[in-house]
Amino acid sequence: MSEPAGTVRAEDNPSLAEVARRAEHGETISVIAHGEHVADVVPSGELDRLRETIEVLADPDARRALEDTEPVVIGRDAINALIAERIERERQP
Repeated sequence: MSEPAGTVRAEDNPSLAEVARRAEHGETISVIAHGEHVADVVPSGELDRLRETIEVLADPDARRALEDTEPVVIGRDAINALIAERIERERQP
């Protein structure tokens, strides 16, 4: 899972290379422009896991299977649990 989020201010003209390097090392970077949170730069593996989570949650049958067999978790905890399960599955041979 990614490290705690860092922040860059667009007005400070951060180097795209530096932001990409930070993401490459597992950090999620929040981009702030004119005082507003406008974007996040996330490690690509994290984005892949989030996309898969969204796919699973969009599938009514998969959602029903999760609801029937696991305790209910809401919001961020649910996503973190799904990501942790995915990471564990990927580690197994």
